[in-house]
Amino acid sequence: MTEKPSREQEKDESSEGQNPLGAGVGGTGSSTWLEETTTPVVLEPGTIVLDKFKVVELVGLGGMGSVFRVTHVHLGTVFALKCLNKEQPKDHTWRRFQNEAKAAHILDHPNLIKVHDFGLLPGRRPYFVMDFVDGTTVADEVQRLGRLPVKRCLRIFIQVAFAIAYAHEHGVIHRDLKSSNIMVVKGEGDEELVKIVDFGIAKLTGADEFNQQTLTKTGEIFGSPLFMSPEQCMGLSVDLRSDLYSLGCMLYEALTGAPPFIGESALATMMKHQSEPPLSLKEASMGIDFPKELERIVAKLLEKDPNNRYQNASLLAADLIQLESQLRNDKATAGTVSDGTRGSGKAAYAEKATSLFAGNPIGQSIIGAVAFLIGMSVSYFLLQNELEAERARKRPIVIESQPRITAPALDEKQFSHFDPATKERVFDFPKTSIGALIFSDRPGVNCVGEKRVKDGVLIGFNPTYDALNKNPFLLKKFGPNDLTVLYMSKNESAVSRVFSSLPHLTGLKALNVKFSDFSDADLKYLDPLSNLSYLNVSATNVTGDGLARMKFLNKLTSLHAGSVQNIPTLLERIAEMPRLYQLSLHADSLEDDLLKEVARCQSLKVLSIGMNRKITDKGVQHLSKLKQLRHLDICGTSVTMQSLKTLRQLPSLKELVIPQTMTSGRDVATIRGALPKVKLSTGSPESFTPGYCLDFEWKGEGL
Repeated sequence: MTEKPSREQEKDESSEGQNPLGAGVGGTGSSTWLEETTTPVVLEPGTIVLDKFKVVELVGLGGMGSVFRVTHVHLGTVFALKCLNKEQPKDHTWRRFQNEAKAAHILDHPNLIKVHDFGLLPGRRPYFVMDFVDGTTVADEVQRLGRLPVKRCLRIFIQVAFAIAYAHEHGVIHRDLKSSNIMVVKGEGDEELVKIVDFGIAKLTGADEFNQQTLTKTGEIFGSPLFMSPEQCMGLSVDLRSDLYSLGCMLYEALTGAPPFIGESALATMMKHQSEPPLSLKEASMGIDFPKELERIVAKLLEKDPNNRYQNASLLAADLIQLESQLRNDKATAGTVSDGTRGSGKAAYAEKATSLFAGNPIGQSIIGAVAFLIGMSVSYFLLQNELEAERARKRPIVIESQPRITAPALDEKQFSHFDPATKERVFDFPKTSIGALIFSDRPGVNCVGEKRVKDGVLIGFNPTYDALNKNPFLLKKFGPNDLTVLYMSKNESAVSRVFSSLPHLTGLKALNVKFSDFSDADLKYLDPLSNLSYLNVSATNVTGDGLARMKFLNKLTSLHAGSVQNIPTLLERIAEMPRLYQLSLHADSLEDDLLKEVARCQSLKVLSIGMNRKITDKGVQHLSKLKQLRHLDICGTSVTMQSLKTLRQLPSLKELVIPQTMTSGRDVATIRGALPKVKLSTGSPESFTPGYCLDFEWKGEGL
């Protein structure tokens, strides 16, 4: 039997939008409807806090606290300082705040905000110090564009899925996932990095010191009604599958422009989550065609019964990666990817039109007028309440990104020359950055003006989107031996014209073109690179057929080929790669028999076969021949405890990434008893290359 929200909760809910601190939670996407906050924290710019943080400015107000941008007075590092608005918080509120800080502090993932410190300010104001994020939110992007293109959605939510999988595998449930908590940060090369913020009502599972059972009273509901799971709306106990439902609501909103359910009040919205089926993506977007697989993924996330949803975020990530790969490699000319603008007539992935109005200007005008009128009516009646309030909220920890600066035109003169007096390699870059030089043992530097690097130091290059877009032959401006590492992952300007300059970089040892348009036709540019030993072509247009035809395979020590079509063809040549120490085959639709081919590569030290759900204990048996294997990733597979006998036959095994189904306390204890010297972990990182898999020293980014 489930208790209904109390009268006090309904009162808070009805007063939504009247909070003097601005739109907060509940139907508007925050949690102020649960507990009213009063006095906001006032910290004037220039104030020194805790003897080490200088306040720069107030950047956001939330339901429970305020967020300030601060700098460390000794280190100069920029942080975000978040503190509760209450001067003397109630005991349960303070413990809830501690849980937020502890939950975020124990998590260390590139897509999660890192918490560095927490405690009480003078006057008993709880605070914590976390990474400062300069970007925008998914909610803001949806508001700005109307909806997001399919391709961009997949890239964003693949990162979200990996981050949530990591948090879940470390015992943390967010419980307040919403589009305003998903930050998108622009990086070099115009790539987008996702950061998930605000673990303010996270529930820690499996850790007694963080157990919140005593903090949550019966009927007390946490979360944001636009994105809350049915069980969360009913005040029931939630598990990781509740976060997956919320993730489905966010993905739905990003693709269509509106959440799946919007009622006249927060309570009405919660009732819809419990009882009403969602419209399909096509229906919600006024007739836009989406890939059938995407419709299936979203529908599965939004299942009312948690048992019918994805059972963990790793499985979701695998399906999203597979779909992204299929869309990337599809050669059909009948479909296009939506540009994400409101009212776009482009299909997200549509077959050729067969409508009687196709090609008829009058008919198309009628359709456009009708769609406009319907759209205006729907927007007025459905969005005027919670959605408008949601979009009016203050952004958490966000500063607007600077406008993109156009890359300068380049002359024919090379960037670098050697200074014999100082024994340095001197780079003379344009006055506007074209990217960043990256290094193995220290932070990178922007490619602006003169840069000096000691002779013998290995150098990497990460170009910007604009630089490659305006200067596709930019790489020829470097000397043949200037670069050891070239990092163009997720750079949409990395196209065939750019890759045609690769043969010029004869000293190149590592190439990372993950999530780019690199294809089989571009592989020919790699054959002249006699020093190339690391290659990452995951989620590109490369196929196993193309890789199998290349002559350079026998040079490689590390190959990342995740989400690659026709991978069996490549595996037929695996025995011809005597120097291959690392092979990553994430989400490649592998089956058990293919691991027999993999096992022919006796030199393997690191093998990643995560996110291949058809791999079972039978397939793992083939891997017993890999006597040098030190790291094995089987996360997201169907491997069970039955494979423990096989794993014990790997004498060099030091690290094992296990699937979610093997993470119970009893299973972990059993595995540790059988493999006492093996480090266990969960989750599959996008990129992982230990030094012993390289033929050069590199500890920096890019690999």
